[in-house]
Amino acid sequence: MDMLELKRRAENESSSHSILIYGDSGTGKTRMAATAALIPEIRKIVWLDLENGSDTILHMGLPDEALEKIKLFKLLDTRKEPHAMGTLLKMFSSKADLNICEEHGRANCLECTQGKKPSQVFNITKMTHNDLLIIDSGSQMTDCAINALLKGQPEDAILQIQEWGTVNNWLTAILQVVQIGRYTNTIVLSHVYYDEEYSGTGPNRSLVRTRIFPMIGSAAYSKKVGKFFGTVVFLELKGSKHAGGSSTTYKPNCNTKSRLNIKVEDSPTLNMRDILVKGGVIREARSKDSNANANA
Repeated sequence: MDMLELKRRAENESSSHSILIYGDSGTGKTRMAATAALIPEIRKIVWLDLENGSDTILHMGLPDEALEKIKLFKLLDTRKEPHAMGTLLKMFSSKADLNICEEHGRANCLECTQGKKPSQVFNITKMTHNDLLIIDSGSQMTDCAINALLKGQPEDAILQIQEWGTVNNWLTAILQVVQIGRYTNTIVLSHVYYDEEYSGTGPNRSLVRTRIFPMIGSAAYSKKVGKFFGTVVFLELKGSKHAGGSSTTYKPNCNTKSRLNIKVEDSPTLNMRDILVKGGVIREARSKDSNANANA
Protein backbone atom coordinates (compact mmCIF):
# COMPACT_ATOMS: atom_id res chain seq x y z
CA MET A 1 0.00 0.00 0.00
CA ASP A 2 1.22 3.50 -0.84
CA MET A 3 2.64 5.21 2.28
CA LEU A 4 1.29 8.61 1.24
CA GLU A 5 -2.19 7.10 1.04
CA LEU A 6 -1.70 5.63 4.51
CA LYS A 7 -0.72 9.08 5.78
CA ARG A 8 -3.87 10.63 4.30
CA ARG A 9 -6.03 7.94 5.88
CA ALA A 10 -4.36 8.47 9.24
CA GLU A 11 -5.06 12.20 9.03
CA ASN A 12 -8.73 11.81 8.12
CA GLU A 13 -9.95 8.55 9.64
CA SER A 14 -10.14 7.23 13.18
CA SER A 15 -8.12 4.12 13.89
CA SER A 16 -7.82 1.87 16.92
CA HIS A 17 -4.83 1.93 19.22
CA SER A 18 -3.59 -0.42 21.94
CA ILE A 19 -2.16 1.03 25.15
CA LEU A 20 -0.40 -0.67 28.07
CA ILE A 21 -0.17 1.23 31.36
CA TYR A 22 1.92 -0.39 34.07
CA GLY A 23 3.33 0.47 37.47
CA ASP A 24 3.38 -0.59 41.08
CA SER A 25 0.23 -0.50 43.21
CA GLY A 26 -0.83 3.06 44.00
CA THR A 27 0.89 4.76 41.06
CA GLY A 28 -2.37 5.87 39.41
CA LYS A 29 -2.97 3.28 36.67
CA THR A 30 -6.72 2.96 37.20
CA ARG A 31 -7.13 6.68 37.73
CA MET A 32 -5.28 7.54 34.51
CA ALA A 33 -7.28 5.04 32.45
CA ALA A 34 -10.57 6.32 33.88
CA THR A 35 -9.85 9.88 32.72
CA ALA A 36 -10.81 8.60 29.26
CA ALA A 37 -14.44 8.95 30.38
CA LEU A 38 -13.90 12.73 30.39
CA ILE A 39 -13.21 12.77 26.64
CA PRO A 40 -16.49 13.88 25.00
CA GLU A 41 -15.79 11.96 21.79
CA ILE A 42 -15.58 8.63 23.62
CA ARG A 43 -19.02 7.06 23.47
CA LYS A 44 -18.67 4.00 25.70
CA ILE A 45 -16.06 2.36 27.94
CA VAL A 46 -16.26 -1.37 28.63
CA TRP A 47 -14.24 -2.03 31.78
CA LEU A 48 -13.25 -5.63 32.50
CA ASP A 49 -12.55 -5.60 36.25
CA LEU A 50 -10.52 -8.63 37.29
CA GLU A 51 -9.14 -7.02 40.46
CA ASN A 52 -12.32 -5.69 42.11
CA GLY A 53 -10.85 -2.21 41.81
CA SER A 54 -13.89 -0.15 40.87
CA ASP A 55 -13.75 1.86 44.13
CA THR A 56 -10.98 3.99 42.62
CA ILE A 57 -13.25 4.96 39.73
CA LEU A 58 -16.15 5.78 42.04
CA HIS A 59 -14.11 8.00 44.35
CA MET A 60 -11.93 9.98 41.92
CA GLY A 61 -14.55 12.68 41.38
CA LEU A 62 -15.75 11.83 37.88
CA PRO A 63 -19.02 13.61 36.98
CA ASP A 64 -22.14 11.51 36.47
CA GLU A 65 -22.03 11.93 32.69
CA ALA A 66 -18.55 10.39 32.67
CA LEU A 67 -19.48 7.53 35.01
CA GLU A 68 -22.50 6.82 32.82
CA LYS A 69 -20.18 5.91 29.93
CA ILE A 70 -18.49 3.10 31.89
CA LYS A 71 -19.99 -0.38 31.65
CA LEU A 72 -18.34 -2.51 34.33
CA PHE A 73 -17.95 -6.28 34.01
CA LYS A 74 -16.66 -7.91 37.20
CA LEU A 75 -14.74 -11.08 36.31
CA LEU A 76 -13.54 -12.28 39.70
CA ASP A 77 -12.43 -15.84 40.37
CA THR A 78 -10.43 -18.09 42.67
CA ARG A 79 -8.59 -21.37 42.30
CA LYS A 80 -11.68 -23.06 43.75
CA GLU A 81 -14.04 -21.46 41.22
CA PRO A 82 -12.03 -20.23 38.21
CA HIS A 83 -14.35 -18.64 35.67
CA ALA A 84 -12.56 -15.55 34.38
CA MET A 85 -10.11 -16.98 31.84
CA GLY A 86 -12.78 -19.04 30.11
CA THR A 87 -15.01 -15.96 29.95
CA LEU A 88 -12.22 -13.76 28.60
CA LEU A 89 -11.31 -16.21 25.85
CA LYS A 90 -14.95 -16.26 24.74
CA MET A 91 -15.24 -12.46 24.90
CA PHE A 92 -12.25 -12.00 22.61
CA SER A 93 -13.13 -14.74 20.12
CA SER A 94 -16.92 -14.77 19.79
CA LYS A 95 -18.75 -12.66 17.21
CA ALA A 96 -22.07 -13.36 18.88
CA ASP A 97 -23.68 -11.62 21.85
CA LEU A 98 -22.53 -13.06 25.17
CA ASN A 99 -24.57 -12.71 28.35
CA ILE A 100 -22.11 -12.22 31.21
CA CYS A 101 -23.77 -12.95 34.52
CA GLU A 102 -23.12 -10.51 37.36
CA GLU A 103 -22.99 -13.21 40.03
CA HIS A 104 -20.20 -15.39 38.58
CA GLY A 105 -18.76 -13.51 35.61
CA ARG A 106 -19.54 -16.46 33.33
CA ALA A 107 -20.55 -16.24 29.68
CA ASN A 108 -24.07 -17.57 29.04
CA CYS A 109 -24.26 -18.97 32.58
CA LEU A 110 -26.96 -21.66 32.67
CA GLU A 111 -27.56 -21.27 36.40
CA CYS A 112 -28.15 -17.51 36.18
CA THR A 113 -30.16 -17.79 32.96
CA GLN A 114 -32.53 -20.30 34.54
CA GLY A 115 -32.71 -18.24 37.71
CA LYS A 116 -33.32 -15.05 35.71
CA LYS A 117 -30.44 -13.34 37.51
CA PRO A 118 -28.86 -10.09 36.25
CA SER A 119 -26.45 -10.21 33.31
CA GLN A 120 -24.91 -7.83 30.78
CA VAL A 121 -24.43 -8.29 27.05
CA PHE A 122 -20.94 -8.13 25.57
CA ASN A 123 -20.01 -8.26 21.90
CA ILE A 124 -16.60 -6.95 20.89
CA THR A 125 -17.61 -6.82 17.21
CA LYS A 126 -20.23 -4.17 18.03
CA MET A 127 -17.70 -1.81 19.59
CA THR A 128 -16.39 1.12 17.55
CA HIS A 129 -13.32 3.32 17.21
CA ASN A 130 -15.02 5.83 19.51
CA ASP A 131 -15.35 3.23 22.25
CA LEU A 132 -12.73 1.94 24.66
CA LEU A 133 -12.09 -1.51 26.15
CA ILE A 134 -10.09 -1.67 29.40
CA ILE A 135 -8.61 -4.83 30.96
CA ASP A 136 -7.81 -4.33 34.65
CA SER A 137 -5.42 -6.02 34.82
CA GLY A 138 -3.13 -8.09 32.59
CA SER A 139 -1.30 -9.29 35.69
CA GLN A 140 -4.51 -10.60 37.22
CA MET A 141 -5.43 -12.10 33.85
CA THR A 142 -2.29 -14.23 34.26
CA ASP A 143 -3.46 -15.31 37.73
CA CYS A 144 -6.85 -16.24 36.26
CA ALA A 145 -5.11 -18.51 33.75
CA ILE A 146 -3.14 -20.12 36.57
CA ASN A 147 -6.35 -20.62 38.58
CA ALA A 148 -7.94 -22.39 35.61
CA LEU A 149 -5.00 -24.79 35.27
CA LEU A 150 -4.69 -25.47 39.00
CA LYS A 151 -8.41 -25.75 39.71
CA GLY A 152 -9.07 -27.55 42.97
CA GLN A 153 -5.39 -27.97 43.81
CA PRO A 154 -3.81 -26.74 47.07
CA GLU A 155 -2.88 -23.06 47.28
CA ASP A 156 0.82 -23.93 47.34
CA ALA A 157 0.61 -25.91 44.08
CA ILE A 158 2.63 -24.38 41.23
CA LEU A 159 2.56 -24.70 37.45
CA GLN A 160 4.79 -27.10 35.60
CA ILE A 161 6.97 -25.63 32.85
CA GLN A 162 4.73 -26.92 30.05
CA GLU A 163 1.68 -25.39 31.75
CA TRP A 164 3.27 -21.96 31.51
CA GLY A 165 3.16 -22.50 27.75
CA THR A 166 -0.62 -22.87 28.00
CA VAL A 167 -0.88 -19.66 30.06
CA ASN A 168 1.14 -17.73 27.49
CA ASN A 169 -0.90 -19.18 24.60
CA TRP A 170 -4.16 -18.05 26.24
CA LEU A 171 -2.77 -14.58 26.81
CA THR A 172 -1.56 -14.36 23.21
CA ALA A 173 -5.02 -15.31 21.92
CA ILE A 174 -6.42 -12.27 23.76
CA LEU A 175 -3.57 -9.84 23.16
CA GLN A 176 -3.44 -10.51 19.42
CA VAL A 177 -7.03 -9.24 19.19
CA VAL A 178 -5.93 -6.18 21.17
CA GLN A 179 -2.94 -5.67 18.87
CA ILE A 180 -4.92 -5.92 15.62
CA GLY A 181 -7.50 -3.42 16.90
CA ARG A 182 -10.12 -4.35 14.35
CA TYR A 183 -13.02 -3.24 16.53
CA THR A 184 -12.00 -0.73 19.17
CA ASN A 185 -9.26 0.89 21.26
CA THR A 186 -7.89 -1.04 24.21
CA ILE A 187 -6.07 -0.20 27.43
CA VAL A 188 -4.47 -2.97 29.48
CA LEU A 189 -3.28 -2.19 33.01
CA SER A 190 -0.47 -4.16 34.59
CA HIS A 191 1.74 -4.44 37.65
CA VAL A 192 5.55 -4.52 37.40
CA TYR A 193 8.05 -7.30 36.86
CA TYR A 194 11.53 -6.40 38.10
CA ASP A 195 14.16 -8.38 36.23
CA GLU A 196 17.23 -8.41 38.46
CA GLU A 197 20.64 -9.48 37.18
CA TYR A 198 23.39 -10.50 39.61
CA SER A 199 27.07 -11.31 39.35
CA GLY A 200 29.16 -13.51 41.60
CA THR A 201 28.02 -16.17 44.07
CA GLY A 202 27.61 -16.53 47.81
CA PRO A 203 28.87 -13.53 49.81
CA ASN A 204 30.28 -12.03 46.60
CA ARG A 205 26.89 -11.98 44.86
CA SER A 206 25.87 -8.44 43.94
CA LEU A 207 23.11 -6.77 41.94
CA VAL A 208 24.35 -5.63 38.53
CA ARG A 209 21.19 -4.06 37.12
CA THR A 210 17.40 -4.07 37.35
CA ARG A 211 15.20 -3.88 34.27
CA ILE A 212 11.51 -2.96 34.51
CA PHE A 213 8.79 -4.71 32.48
CA PRO A 214 5.00 -5.13 32.60
CA MET A 215 4.08 -8.26 34.58
CA ILE A 216 1.95 -10.33 32.21
CA GLY A 217 2.50 -14.07 31.71
CA SER A 218 5.77 -15.82 32.53
CA ALA A 219 9.00 -13.90 33.17
CA ALA A 220 10.11 -14.45 29.57
CA TYR A 221 6.68 -13.43 28.25
CA SER A 222 6.69 -10.24 30.36
CA LYS A 223 9.90 -9.13 28.68
CA LYS A 224 8.30 -9.18 25.21
CA VAL A 225 4.62 -8.41 25.94
CA GLY A 226 5.12 -4.77 24.91
CA LYS A 227 5.13 -5.87 21.26
CA PHE A 228 1.33 -6.17 21.36
CA PHE A 229 0.90 -2.44 22.10
CA GLY A 230 1.32 0.79 20.21
CA THR A 231 1.95 2.82 23.38
CA VAL A 232 3.52 1.56 26.60
CA VAL A 233 3.35 3.86 29.64
CA PHE A 234 5.23 3.37 32.91
CA LEU A 235 3.85 5.06 36.04
CA GLU A 236 5.68 5.69 39.28
CA LEU A 237 5.67 7.86 42.38
CA LYS A 238 8.10 10.76 42.46
CA GLY A 239 7.94 12.08 45.98
CA SER A 240 4.22 12.34 46.69
CA LYS A 241 3.17 12.82 43.06
CA HIS A 242 2.14 10.38 40.34
CA ALA A 243 4.47 10.56 37.36
CA GLY A 244 5.07 8.57 34.21
CA GLY A 245 6.53 8.39 30.76
CA SER A 246 6.03 6.80 27.36
CA SER A 247 9.06 7.75 25.27
CA THR A 248 11.83 5.22 24.70
CA THR A 249 14.22 7.55 26.52
CA TYR A 250 12.08 8.02 29.65
CA LYS A 251 14.14 5.62 31.77
CA PRO A 252 17.06 3.59 30.40
CA ASN A 253 16.05 0.43 32.30
CA CYS A 254 12.31 0.70 31.64
CA ASN A 255 10.13 -0.70 28.82
CA THR A 256 8.28 2.31 27.33
CA LYS A 257 7.39 3.46 23.81
CA SER A 258 4.80 5.29 21.72
CA ARG A 259 4.23 4.77 18.02
CA LEU A 260 2.17 7.97 18.19
CA ASN A 261 5.28 9.86 19.34
CA ILE A 262 3.44 10.88 22.53
CA LYS A 263 5.56 11.82 25.55
CA VAL A 264 3.41 11.35 28.64
CA GLU A 265 6.29 12.75 30.72
CA ASP A 266 5.82 16.17 29.08
CA SER A 267 2.22 16.50 30.28
CA PRO A 268 1.47 18.31 33.57
CA THR A 269 -1.14 15.65 34.44
CA LEU A 270 -1.58 11.95 33.72
CA ASN A 271 -4.59 11.71 31.43
CA MET A 272 -5.78 9.71 28.45
CA ARG A 273 -6.66 12.75 26.34
CA ASP A 274 -2.96 13.37 25.68
CA ILE A 275 -2.69 9.92 24.10
CA LEU A 276 -6.07 9.36 22.49
CA VAL A 277 -6.89 12.86 21.20
CA LYS A 278 -3.50 14.53 20.80
CA GLY A 279 -2.20 11.28 19.33
CA GLY A 280 -4.95 11.36 16.71
CA VAL A 281 -6.61 8.09 17.77
CA ILE A 282 -9.89 9.78 18.69
CA ARG A 283 -10.90 12.61 16.37
CA GLU A 284 -11.81 15.75 18.28
CA ALA A 285 -15.33 16.88 17.44
CA ARG A 286 -15.43 20.19 15.62
CA SER A 287 -17.89 22.79 16.84
CA LYS A 288 -20.57 24.18 14.54
CA ASP A 289 -18.78 27.54 14.55
CA SER A 290 -15.48 26.03 13.43
CA ASN A 291 -17.24 24.06 10.69
CA ALA A 292 -18.95 27.22 9.49
CA ASN A 293 -15.66 29.11 9.40
CA ALA A 294 -14.00 26.25 7.52
CA ASN A 295 -16.73 26.31 4.89
CA ALA A 296 -16.85 30.11 4.56
